[in-house]
Amino acid sequence: MDRATNPPQATHEVEVLDNSVRITLAGEFDLANEQALTSWLVDAIKADPGRPVEVDMHDVGFIDSSGIRVLLQAHAVAAQHGGTFRLTRASGAVREVLEIVAVYDHLTAGG
Repeated sequence: MDRATNPPQATHEVEVLDNSVRITLAGEFDLANEQALTSWLVDAIKADPGRPVEVDMHDVGFIDSSGIRVLLQAHAVAAQHGGTFRLTRASGAVREVLEIVAVYDHLTAGG
């Protein structure tokens, strides 16, 4: 697939639970949808400041440095708003990439 003319498909769902906010991501995350991912995460964090945010990565099949940067920025935004941010269920190539760039533990610790 030519990413320039056919941007990757990506979706999200936000659930406000009793004690947290769960954001379920699906698809591929790279430069083509970096702004959308930023909006999804930051908007959910700011809508319920101070609440723990859990990002379910089970259905994410690809992430590049742009997507990783957004996750790290969202982690910082959650902390600035008195909350926590953690990834759950990252697997396969996505987990491997996060481990290779040494952010997996940071993003899954819930800090």
